[in-house]
Amino acid sequence: MRIKWLIIAIYLLVSALSLLLFWLGAQEQTGISMEIDLMALALAILLPGGIVYFFADRLGERIERIYSAVRGIAQEQSLPTNLPEFTYELGSLSREVAELGQRLKASISTNRQESQKIQAILAGMQEGVISLDHVGRIVLLNRAAEKLFGKKQEAVRNRYLTELSGFEELEELISTALEKSLPGQTELLMRSKMMIRVQVSPILGEKDRSQGAVIVCYDITELRRLEQLRTEFVGNVSHELRTPLTSIKGFVETLMDGAAEDPDLRERFLNIIHKETLRLQRLVDELLTLSRIENQRPDVSSGRSRVQEAYEKIKPVIEPYAEAKSIDLEVVIPSKLPEVAMGIDLLSQVLLNLMENAVKYTAKGEVWLHASYVNQAIRLEFGDSGCGIPKEDLPRVFERFYRVDKARSREQGGTGLGLSIVKHIVEGAGGKIWVTSKLGSGSVFICELPTRNGGITIEEEPKDTSL
Repeated sequence: MRIKWLIIAIYLLVSALSLLLFWLGAQEQTGISMEIDLMALALAILLPGGIVYFFADRLGERIERIYSAVRGIAQEQSLPTNLPEFTYELGSLSREVAELGQRLKASISTNRQESQKIQAILAGMQEGVISLDHVGRIVLLNRAAEKLFGKKQEAVRNRYLTELSGFEELEELISTALEKSLPGQTELLMRSKMMIRVQVSPILGEKDRSQGAVIVCYDITELRRLEQLRTEFVGNVSHELRTPLTSIKGFVETLMDGAAEDPDLRERFLNIIHKETLRLQRLVDELLTLSRIENQRPDVSSGRSRVQEAYEKIKPVIEPYAEAKSIDLEVVIPSKLPEVAMGIDLLSQVLLNLMENAVKYTAKGEVWLHASYVNQAIRLEFGDSGCGIPKEDLPRVFERFYRVDKARSREQGGTGLGLSIVKHIVEGAGGKIWVTSKLGSGSVFICELPTRNGGITIEEEPKDTSL
């Protein structure tokens, strides 16, 4: 409203000045002193003044509406809807303001949608993302980055990343990205023993000057673990193959050098070569079995079988083995156990590996297999009174090629793959396996397998099929 009163004030000032000059001019020309007629003066000023007031008020109202519309656009409150419609300058200004409001609204809506998309993408990323400004202060952390560094975005925003990370390599990469606009990457070992790969990229502005940096953190802990396992696997396989091959090569060369002429020596060497050949064959067979289970991932739960039938299949192998070592064998398998959700070949392999291990590492005493129905699953307990397993070795007994007593295992013909194969078969069927042991008092491997039909209640006494 100030513009209206300003126009009126200017009008009154100009009118008064004009009348004053007119009065002075008239006196100068006539030379007669003229009196001022206040009534005529008032009419001369107020009558046009009313007209000026009317148009000034209309103009002030329209300008006020334009001002309110522009202010609403600037504050993102509303769009202009009541702008004045003139055919001259104000009308053109009104149309431009309306179009500006429409374009601004569309631009704000688009930017908000894009911002929401970016926020959703960042929140869903498994990689940690950190955004820094031109001096290295934190602007944004996504959820993955919060977990990696153990900090919330609200707590670290506008703080320097160098204050939080404590890694000199990362600080150097950030300085290089901000000062020289050059990307870089490194690998960091976190306090939680997590290995991450950090990639720092500059945010380039005008004239390729860095306006900030983006840090992307990849969790490569599992990748490094798999690489380590692969390296160990190759080394273990090479070692396991080299030992029997070296033995075979040595005895063959000895026979070729003349030992074959001695019948007793020839027979002893050939028996050793045969034994080492069988060991190689068994190692290759178990490697192929493990590879097939891991890579092809067959549906081991697609078949069905009974524990009693699976044991009858391996009985001709296990019982003579135990009898040869004078070991008491006790097998308790109830006849009405539910079917196991596993093919009979795989179940037989589980029984054979675990029973054979129990007999192999028991010098004297007993070995037992107890089957029962517990918690809607078939529980198999494979126990022995052998040497037992040290406590520190228990977490690793299911690893490939891991042996508690390497020298004794090789003497017994073990490859170190049997328990790993068993673990893959059991877990592939949806079951679980674990071991309890005490050094010098034997071991108990407990295996729980899912049933095919949910199980039945066992009423009759267990059937004892011990020797």
